Amino acid sequence: MKSTKTLASLLVALAFALIATGTASALTGGSWISGVKIQNLTSGETAQLSVDLYDALGNLKYSINQTSSGQPLIAAAGKSVEVYLPNFSQVAAGQYSAIVNSNVNVGAVVTTTNYPYGMADSYNTMSPDTNVFVPYVYHNHNYWSTEIFIQNTTNSIVTGTVTFIEPPSSPYYSDPGVHEKTVSLNIPAYGVQSLDTATSTYNDLGGFIGSATIQTSGAVVVMANQTRLVGAGDVPGNVLISARGLSTGDAGTKVLLPSLYNNFSGVSGTWRSGIKIVNPSTSSTANVIVEFRSDPGMPPFTGTKSLTIPAGGNAEIYLPATTLTSPSAPMPNQFKGYAIITSNIPVVATVQHTNYEGANGYGVAVGYAGFARGSTKISLPSLYNWPSGAGVWISGIKVQNYGTSDATFKITYSPDPDSISNLSGTKTGVTLSPGQAIEFYFGSPVLDGNGSIPSGWKGSAVIEGSSGSELVATVIHTNYGRHVATMYTGVPIP
Repeated sequence: MKSTKTLASLLVALAFALIATGTASALTGGSWISGVKIQNLTSGETAQLSVDLYDALGNLKYSINQTSSGQPLIAAAGKSVEVYLPNFSQVAAGQYSAIVNSNVNVGAVVTTTNYPYGMADSYNTMSPDTNVFVPYVYHNHNYWSTEIFIQNTTNSIVTGTVTFIEPPSSPYYSDPGVHEKTVSLNIPAYGVQSLDTATSTYNDLGGFIGSATIQTSGAVVVMANQTRLVGAGDVPGNVLISARGLSTGDAGTKVLLPSLYNNFSGVSGTWRSGIKIVNPSTSSTANVIVEFRSDPGMPPFTGTKSLTIPAGGNAEIYLPATTLTSPSAPMPNQFKGYAIITSNIPVVATVQHTNYEGANGYGVAVGYAGFARGSTKISLPSLYNWPSGAGVWISGIKVQNYGTSDATFKITYSPDPDSISNLSGTKTGVTLSPGQAIEFYFGSPVLDGNGSIPSGWKGSAVIEGSSGSELVATVIHTNYGRHVATMYTGVPIP
């Protein structure tokens, strides 16, 4: 995410709500490990970087300004560098928040893994705000629970509230649980407060599928872990979805969702998607239409679903259980595509994918935030065709056209300094009509001349569209051999 927080002694800063090394007490068991991938968004200046790690009370514990081998922590123009915490022996096992500092604009993504429990995911940072939404919140639903991390980005105490809201459409609305619950916040400077619905404090929610609204006296950043914990260890069904909070800047009357599935089955199991839409307004009803379209190369399909969401409310479209408004029929099986949300007032949206049959039945899950605007240039800081443990990290990119006219773009791939393969390559001349999306999966040719990303490659990419184009992008990484998958959204380049 583009750095948006400026501190007295720092030119640029990026805030993250949670990174971990070793065992993190606020999470489930196993060994949690985080890495931060940082990409220089400029075209002509080297990024001079440091990563500050804070404890929950806001104490600065470590400042990393060198690589693990002792070299300056820098990223060349357009290139990326990774700070993988286990490689830094001075960083003790624990749970931290972080601020990434740079002299130039950078994009960054955090990936956290827990291989002993078969869990992993990635998330982007967010622009600090005083009004933040977590569209998906669970309690006592099919082993799912939610932990929300709220990081104070200011140098003074921040107070506020978190309000949990369950819509009448929830399958648990008729149970004895409360439909609205408010929790107070008091967060020290640069500290973090977490709220975990798996604890007894939230038993009054009963069964719960809803959302949370965070309102604070000072700017915060938020991320949420959606954890499905079936049992101890790497057992079938354990999955994790990590997602950043959504601010009022993420709201729009048009929101794009580049990646969606309905009972999409293949050699890697069956993918299913859910969409959660939140109405941030305190006074107006949102009249929402979601238009679904199939990907190029899939059987042609277009359908719509209409929703009415009250002020402050939220609604879910779980594709396998959805009957469309037009045509009046269920979502077709084997649907792989994208969607365009339109609304009379601004809304925010989040997508979650599950694949419980994937990874030889161990299951994986990922998610991402919907897009309320596009960009001509996009950073993808983290991409792989990289053997790891019993499997391979392999990436897929999805690009969608937010604009109202055709957009032509190219993708430029650059290897990391520690990549085994030094391949640099491009994909040029790709054109999308308004609203259309297309996928580039590293298991297939994705380069000009029908070229492929080779094994042993890790790196980054920049998507650059034609003048005035408005593009958005998501990335999914899978590693079925290690029973995990991760996902993040592309970072707009100013």
